[in-house]
Amino acid sequence: MKDFQNKVAVITGAGSGIGRGLSLHAASLGMRLVLADINQEGLAETMDLVSEHGVEAIARKVDVSSSVSVEALAGETYEHFQNCHLLFNNAGVLGPGAIKDTNEEQFKWLMDINIGGCYNGIKAFLNPMLEKGEEGHIIATCSTSGFIAYPMLGLYSASKFAIRGLMSTLRAELLGSNISTSIVCPGEVDTGILKSVFPTNSPVELAENTSINNAREMLDVAADDALGKSFPISPAQAAEAIFAGIENQDFYIFTHSGYKASVEDISKEYLAAFERAKFV
Repeated sequence: MKDFQNKVAVITGAGSGIGRGLSLHAASLGMRLVLADINQEGLAETMDLVSEHGVEAIARKVDVSSSVSVEALAGETYEHFQNCHLLFNNAGVLGPGAIKDTNEEQFKWLMDINIGGCYNGIKAFLNPMLEKGEEGHIIATCSTSGFIAYPMLGLYSASKFAIRGLMSTLRAELLGSNISTSIVCPGEVDTGILKSVFPTNSPVELAENTSINNAREMLDVAADDALGKSFPISPAQAAEAIFAGIENQDFYIFTHSGYKASVEDISKEYLAAFERAKFV
């Protein structure tokens, strides 16, 4: 997809971070927008910023973990714009914590939003996009944590590995169709994801500070892992990289090059294990 003018983009998690960056970049290209987020205040702020570009846009409060909520979003999208060309399954949460300290409720909460939200978006929009027969693209926000497992991010990594698996299969199933696919694998981006902590019955202030400290420690480890080449970029810079990847028809869209060595090391570990396989 090279021409974005008047095309329709649906963006979940549009109320902040990468979602807001994508919304503003899409607006600068003259796209028509469907902005979705569970945070109505952030969503309204994004709408105000988008309106400065003079493009047509609607905003809806959506809980991506609910298939009913996402299906309603798809219905309103096709009722209002009669189309969807770019679907950004972007909404996600971090919820840092050691696996031994997590519980089933936290597991379900994170998985329902991260991988559940991606699946719900695909299920609600894919068939209508195929039926339209126009060029389209489905993009899921994954992470370098979809390749590299860091301490304190067990559930987050599990959800991102799952997104990579789901989207890789979708890519294979859509070969020869009008729909392309990508997964976005950002390094550090200046967003509010550190605040997306697990729901808790403990005092919120204490719980948030503990989780945020865990996340900051993890980011320090990730920065070292990236050989000093990882640094926070802005959501606008992330959006620019993502749209460049879409234009190039890239399946993997990385924003930072510094994680290449770590991914290569993981690949070497796989290959070495094959050499030790018992049966040919």
